[in-house]
Amino acid sequence: MCNESIQRILEIVITILNLIKFVVPIILIIFCTIDIFKIIVTKKEDEIKRLRKDIFIKIFCAIIIYLIPFLIAFILNLVDDLIPMDYDNSWKYCWDLVEKREKFN
Repeated sequence: MCNESIQRILEIVITILNLIKFVVPIILIIFCTIDIFKIIVTKKEDEIKRLRKDIFIKIFCAIIIYLIPFLIAFILNLVDDLIPMDYDNSWKYCWDLVEKREKFN
């Protein structure tokens, strides 16, 4: 099952997940920095409270987005270990193979 075409597809998926894992939190941190500068410049108390709330939401979203690939892998491994099923798990072998190759390249 782990032929070259599936490996190429998995390489693309892993690359996209890695990009999401690193780029999205960086973008959210940049937007948080802009909001902090707005807080420094503004003198309105209600505007400061709104911007502070927006910053906390963005930080929370950045953490969640960063953790999504780890959580998915953890849940899939947990389900695979806890529920013995008679199925072909060669997709997991192929995923691990491509992921290890991505780390070394």
